[in-house]
Amino acid sequence: EPSEKHDSSVIWMHGLGASSSDFADMPRIIKRPGTRWVFPNAPVRPVTLNNGYRMPSWFDIRFMDGEGEGKDRESYEEAVDSGQIINALIEAEHSKGVPYSRIVLIGFSQGGAMSLFTGCRFPERLAGMVCLSGYMLFPDRTLVECSDVNRKTPVLVCHGTHDPMVKYESGFLTYEFLYENGWPVSFHDYPMQHEVCMEEIERVDAFLREILD
Repeated sequence: EPSEKHDSSVIWMHGLGASSSDFADMPRIIKRPGTRWVFPNAPVRPVTLNNGYRMPSWFDIRFMDGEGEGKDRESYEEAVDSGQIINALIEAEHSKGVPYSRIVLIGFSQGGAMSLFTGCRFPERLAGMVCLSGYMLFPDRTLVECSDVNRKTPVLVCHGTHDPMVKYESGFLTYEFLYENGWPVSFHDYPMQHEVCMEEIERVDAFLREILD
């Protein structure tokens, strides 16, 4: 909860198999007295890539990157369902008196994919979107389904250069897609694997100051 007058909200989505506690330290590190931080849990679903094991997952992943050519690697229907969950969280923050334009979506890995998937389609102008070690889901559909009001929403994409889980190229191609299609996007990389580092968190802090202060 904010320690001063509630003037903005951050909704931060975790990665595959993780939980809302993964980034619970962020309000201590990124000090924003008027910001309310929301850390949702993804639905528990079977994940095909992990032998059908049930775990917190924003959407099913069916095969490794580069396999299954011509097929959807991720479940579009489950991404839509999760997008509706995030939409409801946005509406809950708005109902507390926070303008849509003061609400930020942030996510790591799968959560980063959902930040972009949801934010690009949301019908009201948001403050910003952040994708950490994630990627753009269904880019062709995104161009058709995106909301015009969020075509000018600032986006921050960050990725590890040694990421073995979500390849660096996926992050960079996400940046290129957004840039070439008119989104105001910045890209930063860091010499790390599938993780976050303090320099990256400082960049997120700076981004929040740029769009909210």
